Amino acid sequence: MNQIVSEKKFIQERLGIPFQSLSQAYLRSETQLTTLSSYKFILQRSQNPNALVTERLLDLNDQFVITHLGMFLKYIAADAPTTDQQIAARLLTYVDANTITVAAGLQAQALYNGNFNFTIDRKEFLPNFPARAFERVPETQTAANAFFTASGQKLVNGSPNGLFGFFPFEPVLIDGRQTLDISVNLNAGTTIDGASMTIYGVLECRGYLVVNAKS
Repeated sequence: MNQIVSEKKFIQERLGIPFQSLSQAYLRSETQLTTLSSYKFILQRSQNPNALVTERLLDLNDQFVITHLGMFLKYIAADAPTTDQQIAARLLTYVDANTITVAAGLQAQALYNGNFNFTIDRKEFLPNFPARAFERVPETQTAANAFFTASGQKLVNGSPNGLFGFFPFEPVLIDGRQTLDISVNLNAGTTIDGASMTIYGVLECRGYLVVNAKS
């Protein structure tokens, strides 16, 4: 049986949501990394009216069933990224020293050495989950290569499947009106900010939007 069909049937049985109301979708929240010891991810539009162009958030009447979570890095070689730079920036599944060219940016490894926390209506869904579960170092990584550099080309990071960088979770239902506290704790403050660079932590949730959830 198709995996998507199996997931939707499980969600229908477990959460009581009609099969036909589940539409494949995703959420995406971004937070700029600076000098803090903890960073929050905001998934609800009402809590983040000035969202970046690349974020995808829950409206007040939305419901969403999360089946997979991924935490990535987004590096832009500019202090004040433009819209074009935001939408063209690749998501990294590890601290790629060939892409992140500012030394302070390499401290972003602290994100993957921290712990991830997800609380729904003050009930802990994921307490102190190891953020390293989201890190993926591909077998093919960016690097200068004598053969390719001669023609002005470089190797790029490999991505073997569509869920590379994601970790599966038991389906959980959230909506745009709940109290969602989502954060990654680095355990101590560290500077992840330098000249001519901006780096973000990116949380992406894969799963199913509940169509016509509330009126």
